[in-house]
Formats: sequence, structure tokens, C-alpha cells
Amino acid sequence: MGDRKQASQLKFLHCGDIHLDTPYVGLSPEKSDERRRGLRASFMKMMEYVRGSGINYVLISGDLFDAEYATNNTVELLVREFRNCPDTHFIIAPGRSDCYENNPIYASGRLPANCHIFSSESLSRFDFDDDKVTVYGWAFLKPELKENPLYDKQVDDISKINIVCGYADVDGNLNSDVCPVSVSDIKRFGADYYAFGSRHEGGEFVGLEDSMYGYSGALESIGFDNPGIGGAKLVSIKYNGGELSIDAKYMSFGQVVFKSETMDITGVDTNNEIITRISRLVSEKKYGSETALRVELVGYIDPRFIVPKNLGSDAFGLYSFEVVDKTLPLYGTEYLKRDMSVKGEIFRQLLPMLEGDDEESRLVAARAFREGLAALENREIDT
Repeated sequence: MGDRKQASQLKFLHCGDIHLDTPYVGLSPEKSDERRRGLRASFMKMMEYVRGSGINYVLISGDLFDAEYATNNTVELLVREFRNCPDTHFIIAPGRSDCYENNPIYASGRLPANCHIFSSESLSRFDFDDDKVTVYGWAFLKPELKENPLYDKQVDDISKINIVCGYADVDGNLNSDVCPVSVSDIKRFGADYYAFGSRHEGGEFVGLEDSMYGYSGALESIGFDNPGIGGAKLVSIKYNGGELSIDAKYMSFGQVVFKSETMDITGVDTNNEIITRISRLVSEKKYGSETALRVELVGYIDPRFIVPKNLGSDAFGLYSFEVVDKTLPLYGTEYLKRDMSVKGEIFRQLLPMLEGDDEESRLVAARAFREGLAALENREIDT
């Protein structure tokens, strides 16, 4: 990583995909409001860490906000928290959800002087001469950015600590509209650390010869499509005998962890048995009041047994719980293949779909068979 003359240590906190004001699709309105408050609490928890740990730079690699326009309460929160960290530089690279032209706050002058915002799709930079640090980056002006700002570029001064902060798709589709950047571009550019955003799962740090890059991941997991618990990455840059070294680790700031589980309930025919199995799963996995759990039920069950939509949702001591019924009404139905009644005919007509490869078709056929069977038997079911 090059020979340097400084003898110091700098701390960079890399975060992104924070999505303040996100609607939390998939939760009830009450839970959604609660989670937005919780997300702000996670953000303030991170800011408390910044103040207490002597963080020199906070790199926000896109999607600080979730919508085009941040609410006034959110803006006031940001202004207050940034001002409370006067010795920390905040570098913001607007992403596709909070693109620069759609967020007047970025050009409003309301954010304090220690907040530095990229405002061009082309590569630009902020120089911090006291620390001999240069942070390069770019902004999404609109929700799409098809050009690669790093293409055929190199750092200007290798004696400095060179950082890249931006919302990008590393080694993805070359035709990506989320700022496609290749690993070869990263190697050629020659920065010490690349702070990327756009992938909520974060993942591991990737070492590339004398540098590394990482995705921050979401500060707070925002739903079942992004399981786990959110956080940020702490990057410490040190000098030992003039040689630069980087120590990087993951930091957790999230409050709610989203988990998805699949449970085969073949042959089960009572709600109590399902509740017992889920309770056992919750206990074995040590899920608690901070866990939002989705259980996907699969397998073959009796066509007359209907899994209720609100299956003991208050019985598991979780933050939230939902069940997704993907079971098929095929348990104990061999006799229907030979049944010459209307029931048998309906079953035989639907069986190819029930046994097919397309999940959506299987579930449609399962619902049709259950409703048809209930109608023939004068039963009512909750559809």
C-alpha cells in the first residue's frame, strides 16, 4: 500500500442504504411507523458511536433517504446529529433513492460545514489536507447512472490516503443502470479503500492487492427480502514504520433482525401441532422480541385442513410473525385418482398443475381445489 511518512491512525465508518423514512412494505401500518422510528433510533445509535469512538470520517455511500423528498423531521435530525460531531467529516454520495436533483436538502445549505456532498455524475473529490486524505466519489443525479466514473482514471497523489465513496454495481451487468464498475477499474484507479453502496446484504471485505473494497450493507434490515441485522463497516487506517495498513470489521447497529424459515408440515392436520413446531423452532434458534420471523409452510396436507392466516401470531414472543402457506392439498388423496364423482374429476383436472414445476401455478391450483372441495361439501373456508 505504499510507503508513507505520517505516523497516525484514522478511523472511517462506512455506511449506506440507510433509507430514512422508508415505508417498510410488508408490515402493518402500526409496525411500519414503529420501524421508521426504530430506524431513526439505529441511526442515532450509530451517531453516538461516531462521537464516542473518535471517528474521523463517515462515508455514506448512497440512499441516506428512501424517498425523493426527506421529511422535515428527518432533515432536522440529520442537521442536529452532524453538528453534534464537529470533529468528524461526513461525506455523502447520493444514490438512486436519494438522487441529488430530487433532494433539495443537498443543495439547500442547511447541512453543516462538516458535511460534504458529491453533486456530479463524473468523478470528483474532497481533499482534507490536514490528514492527507482525499475522498473521491460521484452522485446519482437521477435514479439511473449508466456510466462508470472510475473508467480509465487513477488517483492523483499516491502519497495520500485515497478513498472512493459511491453507489455502484461492482462486477455486475455491464449494461447496469446502477453505475457499473469493474474490478479491473478498481485495481487501476489505485485507492486504498472503496466504500460502495447499493447491496443491502453488505457481505465480506474484498482484498485486491494493495487495496480493498466493501459494501456497507443496510444500516437496518428493512424487510424479509434483506434478512439479518443491519450495520456498517469500520475501517481503521494505521501507519507502522511508514507503511500503511488497513484493519476493517463489521459493526452492528440494527435493532430488529428479519429471519425467514421453511417448515415441512407434511401430514399435520391441527393448528396446535403447527404452533408447537414453530414454538420449538423459535426456542432452538433463540429468536426473541427483536426478531421479525416469517415461516413458510411447505409439504403435503389434507385438502380439508386449512392453515389459518393468523396462526398464533401472539404466542411466540417475537417482534412480528407471519406465516406463508405454500402447502399442497395432496396428503391422503390417492383415492381421488379413481373417484368417479365430481370431486375426483376436479382433482384429476388440477393434478398436473399441483404436481407441476411452476410454484405460482401450484398454489393457484391448491386454492382452487380447496375451494371446490369445500363448496361440494357445503363448508365455508377463509379465503
